[in-house]
Amino acid sequence: MDVILSTEGVDLQECDLLVIGFFQDERPLKGSSGWIDWRLNGMLSHFLVEKRLTGEWMETTLIPSQGRVLPKMILLVGLGRVKEYSYLRVRELSPFLLKTLRNLDYLNVCLSLPEDEDHNVECGKLVEVLLEGIADNMDLAPLSLEEWIKTVRLYFTEEEKRLEEILLGVQTAKSILEERLEIRIYAPSEKEFGERS
Repeated sequence: MDVILSTEGVDLQECDLLVIGFFQDERPLKGSSGWIDWRLNGMLSHFLVEKRLTGEWMETTLIPSQGRVLPKMILLVGLGRVKEYSYLRVRELSPFLLKTLRNLDYLNVCLSLPEDEDHNVECGKLVEVLLEGIADNMDLAPLSLEEWIKTVRLYFTEEEKRLEEILLGVQTAKSILEERLEIRIYAPSEKEFGERS
């Protein structure tokens, strides 16, 4: 599995599928979901008003990006209520997300779930939990899923000042999972996101 870290926005990732998580009780949409809503001229907000999209736990909606962002398709994933969001919930989401991605059969996927002080989840630990959840479920999966995971490229984006947090989370997951899952990390050079200590 390749993990690609980027300081570019989710709308600028050269991947097949953008996965955006959003809550059923957070309006207006914030973070990546709010940004994508804006890029799609409020399409997501219209879906919410029309109750075609709710944000309920594990609700999924696949829509084409219509060329308004670089990823060809957007998968909207309901995360339930904000107060229930935690690392444990993300871990619980991992097998469902893995199965959904496998069924869609996309190999270049950008994952964007909420991670900030408002949601009590920090970006590095979130990525670590996601990768560990994927590995845990890979052990229970048929060989075809295991082969698919080996060829998948997961993209994670973050602003420059927090990219090192994500890198640390990926490196932690890589060291924990080294016996079970090969993770290759691609990150901007130090010149691109500042000197690392």
